[in-house]
Amino acid sequence: MDIAFAFDETYADHAQVAIETVLETHPHRDDLTMWLLTSEEAAKRRERSLERQLAGRARLRLLTAGDEFRSLPSSKHQELTYITPGMYLRLLLPELIGDGAQRLLYLDADIQVWSDLSPLWEVPMDDEVPLAAVRDAFSGTFESYGGMPGVDERHDPQAPYFNSGVLLINLPVWRRQRITEQCLAYLAEHDGNLRFPDQDALNLAAYGRWVRLPHYWNHMHSHRMEPALNEQDPAAVWDMRIMHFAGKRKPWTEDFLPGVRQERYRTLLGRVHAFAAE
Repeated sequence: MDIAFAFDETYADHAQVAIETVLETHPHRDDLTMWLLTSEEAAKRRERSLERQLAGRARLRLLTAGDEFRSLPSSKHQELTYITPGMYLRLLLPELIGDGAQRLLYLDADIQVWSDLSPLWEVPMDDEVPLAAVRDAFSGTFESYGGMPGVDERHDPQAPYFNSGVLLINLPVWRRQRITEQCLAYLAEHDGNLRFPDQDALNLAAYGRWVRLPHYWNHMHSHRMEPALNEQDPAAVWDMRIMHFAGKRKPWTEDFLPGVRQERYRTLLGRVHAFAAE
């Protein structure tokens, strides 16, 4: 499996924790390749730690981007100030990893994997489908949250809208359909009026051509299961295979609800810091 994360300095610790949840749930799989795209600064600081973390567990492919992504436009919404320009790095991945892989499973840095990803990896996608994703739990349609900039008569306002935190990418189709270029053009065109920038851009670029995944591959409502999560296996009982902490509240913020999710984060963060200290 080719699994990717894209992050800047702010999210580097959290990305390594998320990576650890992948490695922890696939202890006997010998075909894992981790494609990690980050800034040159973060790569310089993290390379040794990542090498130690992945040694004997997965192949490391560490990629870097220049600083151009930092100048891409930000959202107009004040409630999204916790999101850094690193969100745009995911758009660059398909153009940077070369032709060796045919598909790529992209995961956000604020996720936890709780079960085997093989069924997700094997989801069929035909030669017109650039990606598979989960419908967003908060903005379910194109017209949600006041509507998306750039929508016109070609787009059904009730069309399903996906979350970009988990993306199964069909690399040849993505490149052929120029998804990255479409997204960057969208950002430039709507600078100053952006809502959920990279996510809106991807939804327009892949409009009508994406595969909808079951919600458990990008579960955004795990907070509703506390405290029951503390008593049972989330993957087995609550059908949450990938938890996504979408929104301001993260396992590392003070206002996050204590419980099994936060405890797992803190345990794995300690492990990540140990890799850095070796």
